Amino acid sequence: MEKLVINGGKPLKGEVTISGAKNSAVAILPATLLINGICTINNVPNIVDVKLSCEILEGLGAKIKWIDKNSIEVDTTNITSTVAPIDLTRKFRASYYLIGSMLGRKKQIEVGLPGRL
Repeated sequence: MEKLVINGGKPLKGEVTISGAKNSAVAILPATLLINGICTINNVPNIVDVKLSCEILEGLGAKIKWIDKNSIEVDTTNITSTVAPIDLTRKFRASYYLIGSMLGRKKQIEVGLPGRL
C-alpha cells in the first residue's frame, strides 16, 4: 500500500492490533534456553520463521506449547542435546542466536551454517 486516503472530516476511532515483530521473536525464542524452566512469550507472530525456531528448540529437548494463535509457552527444563537439528538450522538464517544461548547454558553447541542448504 502506497498511501491511505481518508475523506469525511470526522475523527477516527477504533482499535488496531499490532502484531509482534519477527526479528524480535526469533531472538527471544533462543534466549529461553538460558533458563532452566518455563517462559511464556506473548504477541509472537504466527509465521514460518517462528515455527522453524520452535522446531529447532524441540530438537534440543524443549517442550513448546501454543497457548493461542500468538502466545507460546517454552519449557527448557529438559534440554538434553547440544546438537541442533542441522537440516533445520541450515534453513534458518537467524540460527546463530542459538550459539550464545547454548554456550551460556551447556558450554557447547553444534549448528549448521545459517542459510546453507
